[in-house]
Amino acid sequence: MKTRRSAAGPALTTLTRTALTRTAPVIGLGLCFGLLGGATAAQASAAVPATRAAAAPVPVTVLNGDFAQPAFTGVNTGANPYAWSVGSTSGTGTTGGVWRWDAATGGHPGGLTAAMLRLPGEASYGLKQRLRGVRSGARVTVTYDESPSVSNYCTAAALEKGQTYTVQGEGGPLTDRTTLPTTEKLPSNYWKPAWRTGVALAFTAAANEPLLTFVSTVAAAQNNNGYCGPLITNVRVTQEPPPVDKTIPAGALPASEAFYGNDRRTPADAVAYCNGAVNRRTFTAEEDYSFSYYAPARVAAETYFNCTRNTLNRTRPVSTANRSYGDLPAAAGLPGSGTGAPSNMAQQYTQGTGLAPAWSTTQERPVTEIVQPAEASWIETQAGRRRTEGWFDATTKATDPNYDWRLHTVIDHPSTDLSDRIYQRTGPLTASEKQRCQSDRPNATTPVGANAPAGAER
Repeated sequence: MKTRRSAAGPALTTLTRTALTRTAPVIGLGLCFGLLGGATAAQASAAVPATRAAAAPVPVTVLNGDFAQPAFTGVNTGANPYAWSVGSTSGTGTTGGVWRWDAATGGHPGGLTAAMLRLPGEASYGLKQRLRGVRSGARVTVTYDESPSVSNYCTAAALEKGQTYTVQGEGGPLTDRTTLPTTEKLPSNYWKPAWRTGVALAFTAAANEPLLTFVSTVAAAQNNNGYCGPLITNVRVTQEPPPVDKTIPAGALPASEAFYGNDRRTPADAVAYCNGAVNRRTFTAEEDYSFSYYAPARVAAETYFNCTRNTLNRTRPVSTANRSYGDLPAAAGLPGSGTGAPSNMAQQYTQGTGLAPAWSTTQERPVTEIVQPAEASWIETQAGRRRTEGWFDATTKATDPNYDWRLHTVIDHPSTDLSDRIYQRTGPLTASEKQRCQSDRPNATTPVGANAPAGAER
C-alpha cells in the first residue's frame, strides 16, 4: 500500500489499492485503517488530540467587583451598582435591592466601596452577576470580603452575633454565611465594621456564565425595613476551565445561548439585535475550544465486484457533499438556517475568524480504479471540517453592562484548511459474493427442444 504523510495527521492513503479482508459488502464495513471507522469528531480528528488536560486556575473578570461604579458623593447611595442585578428576580434595572457605602464609612482595609445586602420589607432581594467567560463544567473559586453593617439604623442586638446571608454559584449548593459581630459604635454614629477578607466559595458551574448570587437573610425584626444588612466587596473569581470535548458529533452541538446583561434571552432576540448593523457586534472565537478535524469515513456510491477472469481498469465518478450544522435562526444567515444567505452576522463571523467558509459544498471528480479478479472495490470519503465556538459581543459597550447583548454559539462547517480525503479500497470477495460470481448464467436452455427447430421466439 502506498502512503504519504501530512503535517496535519498520520499516514493518508489517496487513490491507492489496499488488500483488506472484508467481512460484509458495502454496508457495515469493519474498517481497520488509519482513522477510519470513527464515530465522533474526537475519533476521526487527525489534527488534534482527543482531549485537553484540565487547565490551571485562570482569573475571570468580575465586572465592578468593588462596587465603585457608578460613582457617588456622600456617605451612601441607593443607585444600583453597574453590572449587578438587584431585586427579587434577576430582572435588569430593579431598584431598591442594595445600598452602597463609601470607603471611609464602610471602613474596608483596602479602601473599597461596600455593597450592603438588604431585605426591604418581607421581599427577598439579591445581588447577582453572571460570571462572564466561565464555561459549564468549570471549577470556579469565588473570593470576597464581608462585614456586618455599619448603618446607624442597626441596633446593637442586630449586630452582636453577626449578620446572616447566603451565597451561591449556579451549580453549587446554597451556602449560609454569618459575618463577624460588631459591638462598637463610632462617634459618627455609624457602627465600626469587622471585615473578614478572603472568604472563599468553590463550585462547579452548571451553565455557561453561571449566576453568582448574594442574598441577605437578616431577620425582618432586625433589618429595619432594609436599612441594616451585611456588607460585601472585593469580589474576585478564578476558574479551572474544563477540557475540550471532541466526542460531540456535528449533529448534536450544544444549543446557542443569549444574554442581556445578567438575564437570559432567546437567541432570536439576540440575532435581531446583531443583524441591525454589521458593526453592531464582533465575533470572537474561543480558540481552545475550536478545532479542525476529519469526519468519520463514509462509503461513496456503490461497491464494484470483479467476477471476471481479467483485471479491470475503469474510471468512475465520485460525488461528495459536506454541509454545516448550527441552531441559529434563519435570519442569522449562519448554519442552522441552511440558506447561506448573506447577513450582517455572517460578515461578523467572517471578520472575527478570518474564515469565509462555504456552508454547503458538493464536488464530483473521476477516480480511476483497478480491480483484480475475485476482488471488490469501493470508495470511501472523509470530509475536512471545522468546529468553531465563540461569542457575538456588542462592539460598543454600554456604560452599564446590564444593557449589553451576548450570544454564544457553536458552528460546524466544511473546513477551509483541511482538504477532503478519498480512499480507493479493495479486498477479496466474501463467501456469499464468490458464490454469486460462480452462479450459472440465468438463461433458458437453447435450443428449447432437441427435435424442435429454432423459432423467432426461441
